[in-house]
Amino acid sequence: MYTVKIKPDILEHRLDCGFYNPVGLSATEKLHSSVEVKKIFELVDKKRKITNGVRGPEWAISVYKLIRLQDCNYWMVNSDDAASISKIQFEENRRCKLRVNDIVVAIGGYIGNAAVVVKQCEAVIGQHSAVLPEPEQVGVDSRFLVAYLNSKFAEAIFSRYVSGTVQAGINLEDLRDLPAPSPNSTVQKYIGDKVRQAERLRAWEKSLEIKLDSFTQRYQPEQKTPSSLASMVSPDLMTDMLTATTYRDHYIKNQKNLRAKAKTTSISHFLQSVTNGFDERDELAEGLPYVKVADVHAGYINVKNAPKIRISALDDASTKQKPKQGDLLLTRKGTFGVAAVVMESTDFLCSSEVFSCKPKKTEFMPILSWFLNSPAGNMQFWQFSTGTTMPGINQENLGNILIPDFSDVDLDGFNSLHELRHKAKKNSELLTESAKLLVEALIEGQLIETELVAAEQALQAGNDQLDRRILNRLKTDGIDGQRPALFADLDELYHLLTQAQGD
Repeated sequence: MYTVKIKPDILEHRLDCGFYNPVGLSATEKLHSSVEVKKIFELVDKKRKITNGVRGPEWAISVYKLIRLQDCNYWMVNSDDAASISKIQFEENRRCKLRVNDIVVAIGGYIGNAAVVVKQCEAVIGQHSAVLPEPEQVGVDSRFLVAYLNSKFAEAIFSRYVSGTVQAGINLEDLRDLPAPSPNSTVQKYIGDKVRQAERLRAWEKSLEIKLDSFTQRYQPEQKTPSSLASMVSPDLMTDMLTATTYRDHYIKNQKNLRAKAKTTSISHFLQSVTNGFDERDELAEGLPYVKVADVHAGYINVKNAPKIRISALDDASTKQKPKQGDLLLTRKGTFGVAAVVMESTDFLCSSEVFSCKPKKTEFMPILSWFLNSPAGNMQFWQFSTGTTMPGINQENLGNILIPDFSDVDLDGFNSLHELRHKAKKNSELLTESAKLLVEALIEGQLIETELVAAEQALQAGNDQLDRRILNRLKTDGIDGQRPALFADLDELYHLLTQAQGD
């Protein structure tokens, strides 16, 4: 709860308490006092409307995509993996059809989160989003604007305009009139380029993933629907599980294909131990990262955004429950069967719904995780899963999964690409974070426009020293903060950007 006295000159048409929350008021005041400010509708293409999206999607197999909030991670709209809708519904909602450089901003749910359209797509947005049309049409850098929209200042200002109880959100009229910074165009480009560099690394990451897929492609089953409801199972594929679902036709074909393509072995051949993670119920605002199922993605562990628990839990956990660099994490419930290697040395624990796996040889963990995340691996998790309401896999059934012995794989080549992919992903996220922190520092007055103009002009002349000086000031808690440096290795960042440009 809070109590705040409001001066008459800042009273507006809204008289609800939330509109005058102190954090939102402070952010609004600071924004107006530090840089030139315009309303959002002044910063986008005036020939198109700021509008919301489709209600009641008509799902269909087509090329027409519906962009929902889950398709807007990492500040970029991911149309490739988005669900598709009918052509009729797409045509009926062309008012919210996306173009390159449009910004999709959440107006319901995770309010304020924003992502930019980086490539041409046949897509419209969902009902909980709004489209801000092509800022470039009025001389505004879309990447700068998306960095601001993802900043703590935009989050605080957005919080003032939220209304509703069952489904909180922002109406379009308020969205159009929200304030946003409008600094010098060179400043916008300098900050926006950090987002564009992140996009470049993200695209490179995707190309590296295609190369990594090629190492396990020969093990994959043919992409066909199950041909029969009955299957004949040879004794060598029988396990102690005698449920009919375990021996479905497509499961058996997958295992037969694996045995035909490679020498196979049990997962225990690669793992020294498999242990359920540490069970802790009380989460804190600050503390030790506690990786849950939702934080384990295919080939990536999101330690940074994981919930926090008491630091002393690290002393209570067993050695097998403490993930170390080179270990394998494997989800066992919920979204089960997702594997990722611990790529860096950092203290954290994982929940009891995640297996903490100690390797016999760490060099096999990247290729093992990649195979487990592939169709040939993932299908086996479902084959040997138990439970109906909450399916999952236990340690005993994990041993039934067939794994190629990888004797025919260029392990050094795979691991080199796997490490590059990790670095590209990590630095892409750091670059978007740097853009956000730079916007916040500009609004806070910790950076002035002339500094950023000078850095951008120097970069255009081929000199990165001023850019390095500014990036070196960035800490994980902001510019000139007290926490560790945001970029631990700037030389690595510049080298990766050069590599990505070359590829």
